[in-house]
Amino acid sequence: MVQTLARFVWGGTRLLPGPVEFDDPRLENISMHLEFRRGGRGGLPLGELRLLIPSWGEVQVDVDGSLHKELVDLLMLGAVRVCIDAWAPDREIELGHALSEQILLRALIPSDGTSVRLWTSDSLIPRLRELMSTGPSAVLLVSRRRGDLDRVWRTLPDDLLQRFGWWLAPDEGRRVQLMRGESSVLGWVLDGARMLEE
Repeated sequence: MVQTLARFVWGGTRLLPGPVEFDDPRLENISMHLEFRRGGRGGLPLGELRLLIPSWGEVQVDVDGSLHKELVDLLMLGAVRVCIDAWAPDREIELGHALSEQILLRALIPSDGTSVRLWTSDSLIPRLRELMSTGPSAVLLVSRRRGDLDRVWRTLPDDLLQRFGWWLAPDEGRRVQLMRGESSVLGWVLDGARMLEE
């Protein structure tokens, strides 16, 4: 069954978009994707997360980082799944994967004007092929421009679509029509504020 997660960004003292306060009772009953945007720098607020994760529903965390230690810390705090950058050092990905099956590779589609098709063919596809035998079996594909997620999805070869389970986080904040099959989609990561209002 395809899951749907409410996507929120850590805003320091609350969750964005919204803003949504950390103690909002609606957070107890949803499955959440919590995203950090720290560019791989700075530490995680583990003290706060230690208190918050158990008070929320299921939580999947994208740490925006490349260290397996951070992933393990979050799993120990109660996160159900955690994400590591797909271009993290191979050793970090392998160590994370060896410690838990609940590690996802995170592929952030560039939004800086780079050609999405070229990025997919020259960067994403070769990297996923490198990790097919040693890395996690699931990928979180994140877009920050409308339409990019489907552009990448259409370009991915069938063997990669079938080899990995896919979590899709479109910039649109809602499910988008994919021009190819969705049989390997495990879940959608959608606008959290909108999901709380439904």
